[in-house]
Amino acid sequence: MSSVSIVVSCLRRLCLHDRAAAPNTPHRVPWQCGDALTLSPGKGNLPLRTFSAAARLAVMCVALAGAAPVLASDAHAPLAFAPYAFETERHGTIAAEVAFLEVPRRHSEPEGPRMRLRVMRLPATGGDGRAPPVVYLAGGPGGSGVGTARGPRWPVFDRVRRETDVLLLDQRGTGLSEPPPPCPHVHRFDDAQPLQREAALAALRATAKRCIAYWRREGIDLAAYTTAESADDIESLRRALGLPRISLWGMSYGTHLALASVRLHGAGIDRVVLIGAEGPDHTLKLPLAADALLAELAVVAKGAGFDDLTGSARRVLEALRHRPGQGRSLMHGGRKVTIAEYDAQIAIAASLGRRSTQQLLPLALRDAERGDYGLMADIVLATREQLGEFGAMPLAMDVASGQSPHRRALVEAQARDSMLGDAMNFPFPMLGDGLGLVDLGEAFRAPLRSAVPALWVSGTLDGRTPPANAQALRPGFSDSRQLLVRGASHDDELWLGHPDIAAHIADFLAGRPVNDAAVAVPPPAFATSKFDVLLLALGIGRGDALAALAIVVGLPLVALAIWRRRRKSRFRSGEQCSSAA
Repeated sequence: MSSVSIVVSCLRRLCLHDRAAAPNTPHRVPWQCGDALTLSPGKGNLPLRTFSAAARLAVMCVALAGAAPVLASDAHAPLAFAPYAFETERHGTIAAEVAFLEVPRRHSEPEGPRMRLRVMRLPATGGDGRAPPVVYLAGGPGGSGVGTARGPRWPVFDRVRRETDVLLLDQRGTGLSEPPPPCPHVHRFDDAQPLQREAALAALRATAKRCIAYWRREGIDLAAYTTAESADDIESLRRALGLPRISLWGMSYGTHLALASVRLHGAGIDRVVLIGAEGPDHTLKLPLAADALLAELAVVAKGAGFDDLTGSARRVLEALRHRPGQGRSLMHGGRKVTIAEYDAQIAIAASLGRRSTQQLLPLALRDAERGDYGLMADIVLATREQLGEFGAMPLAMDVASGQSPHRRALVEAQARDSMLGDAMNFPFPMLGDGLGLVDLGEAFRAPLRSAVPALWVSGTLDGRTPPANAQALRPGFSDSRQLLVRGASHDDELWLGHPDIAAHIADFLAGRPVNDAAVAVPPPAFATSKFDVLLLALGIGRGDALAALAIVVGLPLVALAIWRRRRKSRFRSGEQCSSAA
């Protein structure tokens, strides 16, 4: 591949990056993959940081042109990394290295079309050189490994690289690893009508079929987007690095991919860290796990003045079953939406996933009991908007991983007993039926047994990948350790809530002895008023808000006091002068 073709290809990828950053980019339904619901005022334009990122990527394209031999057709040719200034959101610029790994689009066709995957290396800043490099696998599916490290979780990456190199992989179809184009077909629900399950499912299935037809017309090979293909990519990366073994570190869907790699290529894996484990047959969530989490969250919320969270949810659902309500969403420009029972079930299920939405749920339910559906409308509109959008990689990956007949029967049976019905997984698994996408089969989803050392990190308030997932998988691993994080959801506190979390991960990856352990993080700070909701939307803590308020109020008072003192001093000076005269 010539230097010119590399620059052209890279700049094309840069255009895809800009398109992916646009506000209308399709995403997987967030409460099913751990991504946060977007509950921010209005729909902003493309952020300025996107343009700075674009400039950095353009520079990277030129730098990679000098590394043309690295991108030759041999997928196992040694990778030669180019220097790259990695800009984090909050922790400055880090000296890193970047390369693109070329792999077959389908590993069963090694001479067929190829794809290029971005790999960024964070060189070790310490360690004794004996720990193998660790590859980080982002969640989703659809998350970027590079993007994760750039955000608030950077301190954990920084701690791990004190032991060994950290490799950030943009999995195929994510980040700068040739993402398919966004689907132009989006379903928008009518704000004036409550969401009805069967009608919604039919509309979403029709939209998904239109998207699949569009991608196929664009030449997108949807069969190339499976967890098995991504696992083969990781093996290709190991060989290109010239290493006998690498370690893997994943979050959420990233653990699903890591476990597939253990099954398919375990001989090349030294150890795995699994944060929020999603097993081979865990793509569908168990509905009664949501009921159990709601009950556990109710115990915590009681301390904030919400005496009966579970009862509140039941009463709201019962009321909406008989008569839909209406709420006006301040977060969506004052839009009024009609809400019925299934809307509320989906909204509650979505809110249970992460701390950022768990903190809003008790107030939303209490207000709804009193006839105020404003906060519930914020959540309902956010979930409706994200339900109607599909991305090629996430859709194909989820359908391919699928579910065993036993898992599906269990989920359907639990849905009949759950307060939230089948809302936790909606519109899956029904959506995947009849789309004509690849299914990886029962061998992929079968119980896994391995001697690869594994560290399982689980949060007790995790509504996406509960500790029960890890407990179900651990018996298959002869060498495993667990770190239980009490009070952590599927959010940043599962990484950052206690300093021992990063230390535990780093020690394990360095090969030092690690035992089963438990740590506790501070409980959620529940919103108790609309003022609290505003602070949460702005990302401001109550303490910071009170400090800012004190400054705003205090400064004028201090200035007034100084002015009065000076005025009084001048008055006294004038009296003295008059007396002297």
